[in-house]
Amino acid sequence: MCSKPETADRTKSGKGNPVPENTLNDLTGKEWIKRTKSWFICDSPRYHRNRDTELHPARFPEEMVAQFVTFFTKAGQWVFDPFCGSGATLIASLEQERRAVGLELAPRYAEVTRQRLAELDTDGIAQVILGDAAELLKLDLWEDCIACSGGRLPQFDFIITSPPYWNMLRHSRGGVHSVHKQRAEAGLDTHYSDSGQDLGNIEDYDEFIEAVGSVFDQCQKLLKPEKYMVVVAQNLRVSDGYVVPLAWDLARRISTSFSFQGERIWCQDSKQLGIWGYPKVFVPNYHHHYCLIFRNDK
Repeated sequence: MCSKPETADRTKSGKGNPVPENTLNDLTGKEWIKRTKSWFICDSPRYHRNRDTELHPARFPEEMVAQFVTFFTKAGQWVFDPFCGSGATLIASLEQERRAVGLELAPRYAEVTRQRLAELDTDGIAQVILGDAAELLKLDLWEDCIACSGGRLPQFDFIITSPPYWNMLRHSRGGVHSVHKQRAEAGLDTHYSDSGQDLGNIEDYDEFIEAVGSVFDQCQKLLKPEKYMVVVAQNLRVSDGYVVPLAWDLARRISTSFSFQGERIWCQDSKQLGIWGYPKVFVPNYHHHYCLIFRNDK
């Protein structure tokens, strides 16, 4: 379970007031230094709250998003997620008094996000757009965007997202009763979609890395100068028995458009363990993700 992110709500004693020179966030120095630790544990208490959000096969916890939203933005600033899914980024941003826009390719997940937003008093400061992340720079995609003005591309203060982990969701892992098989038995989605536009359906690994990299090349045009982007990714073991360094390959490719600033490792402590290689082969249980941090220096 995540520790609750500290926000701009300060004590009357003044001990919690951030210094005026802090142009990045609303944190004090003490709060800032805690958030620079290179790893943190986050197991969301609402991860299985309702079936609609659980339909999405790879959602991340709002509490994890809040860790970064409160570090890389101030209250009232704009957050963008180009792979919105079931809306964790938008919900977390609203809870931390930020504004947010999400883009989602799959109509069913976009609708889940809309329903979640409708349950909150958004006051017009959060929106999900149905569209393809591969076409981020097309102006007609942003015609009705609440973050736009003057017929120009929006400019965001922070981007956080998690692209597909290649085609991992289309492959069950091992002969045990895995989460993948449990989801199938429960009638939940085991992959995002069958769309040809879905990056998770690209079979060739190098083609996939380039396609995702192209999305982030476009993100650079939507992020204000000297602002940050966090991309959540994971290395993964494929059925042929070797590990694909997905997170590291994405870091290298995205670095052609952004300045790589390092990573924080998000650990999941309550995730189910699988006895994958026993008793002959070492196969790790991947219970961590790389939160890759980039800066727009262009």
